[in-house]
Amino acid sequence: MKSIKYLFVVVVIFIFTSFIEAQDVTSSPGGSIQTALGYGLFLNKDSSLTREWITIHDGSLPIDIVGTVGIETTYEHGDKYSSGRYIYNATYEVTAKEDLVALEINFITFDIWGEKVKTLSATEIIDIAAGSNKKFRGAWNVSSENEVSEFYASIAYIAQVRTKSGKVYKANPTLIIRQAQKYSSKFSESDLEEKK
Repeated sequence: MKSIKYLFVVVVIFIFTSFIEAQDVTSSPGGSIQTALGYGLFLNKDSSLTREWITIHDGSLPIDIVGTVGIETTYEHGDKYSSGRYIYNATYEVTAKEDLVALEINFITFDIWGEKVKTLSATEIIDIAAGSNKKFRGAWNVSSENEVSEFYASIAYIAQVRTKSGKVYKANPTLIIRQAQKYSSKFSESDLEEKK
């Protein structure tokens, strides 16, 4: 009986290790924390901080993000009838392993203090043939200058994908939560469900 329990534990560890090996995390600098405002002005102009980009590559999904991607901030000037606005934006490329018809990519944003700010989500409803790549650009309005000023890091991951045959795959939250907890120890699975 004791050897059966030992064998069970070994099998569970092997399965868990195999799952973790199928997921990869990449990181890279995400550019200066400064945001150009035009006319030679910058938000955070006296800071040398560099933002952080983290990308989760989930080998169990029939799609992958190419490289390491993340969120940048920009300022768009208004015109005579509107004021300017701050924008979160991201350019990303995906590779399909199967014929796909839709995908959702999420970017979890964190401030300079390690607190989760929000999850930015983009759904793309488009046919992507197996073995091909597709580039996208996402943009989201930012609610305040303070939010842009304090934005520090983002974690990108494919949240879900639908194949041409109708099967829907969803990301396993374990690795996402583990990466997010490196910034905010209070981060939990319920934080993954909050989108803006």
